[in-house]
Amino acid sequence: MNEFFRFKYFLKYQWQAKTKYYLHSPFVYQFYLNVLEGKDDQQLKQIRNLRKVLAKDHTTIEIKELGTGKTSSKQISKLESEVAVREKYGALLYRLAQYFKVSSILEIGTSIGISSAYQALANNLAKVTSLEGAPDLIMLAKKNHSALNINNITINEGNFDLILPEYLKTQNTLGLVFFDGNHRKEATLNYFNQCLKKANDDSIFIFDDIYWSPEMFDAWQQIKAHPQITLTLDIFQFGICFFRKEKLAKEEFVLRY
Repeated sequence: MNEFFRFKYFLKYQWQAKTKYYLHSPFVYQFYLNVLEGKDDQQLKQIRNLRKVLAKDHTTIEIKELGTGKTSSKQISKLESEVAVREKYGALLYRLAQYFKVSSILEIGTSIGISSAYQALANNLAKVTSLEGAPDLIMLAKKNHSALNINNITINEGNFDLILPEYLKTQNTLGLVFFDGNHRKEATLNYFNQCLKKANDDSIFIFDDIYWSPEMFDAWQQIKAHPQITLTLDIFQFGICFFRKEKLAKEEFVLRY
């Protein structure tokens, strides 16, 4: 992560971000009320309790990077605090999937299974598919899903460059897609362009860490400029894209969260 770059743009975000009182779009206003300001419920408490357990678990697991073949070690407590989606944004994923009644979810990057848990618990009838390359992370993710009694998540193991195209072949359209598996510009744009072919009016694409680095920021600029995307929401951590054809002009909003 480029800390100076991120800090500089966080100050810019703070200056530009709007609250619900300055929104002229009814759709975005309702999004603000129901997703950004939505209330927590008992389901989120379950994940909160699990995270407390993980935060105290100092077991070390091995993580093999498929791209380089290198293996690193990390404590589960560190994975929970440094790698897993922050609770604030996990709750947002939950409320977003719940508000839009998402029935099909694709997640590129499982990690320890926390972000997929937020999305799966939003609708236990939704079909959630998560892609991950590290076997030990998959084992931990499945253990966490089991602890939460989640049965609607399938984890596909392998290199994203290989398993994403195979998954997309089985889908007519995509619902919610959460891009969180590779923070390089080339990879992000590659996965976006592949998924774009299966997008429809109701699809929602969410990109994590859009201010991670100059190249991720550049990828986000290219993504939100794409003509198929009609509305983008920037909440600093996430960039959210909609494809709603009823919108006559492309709109971009920076929202305080």
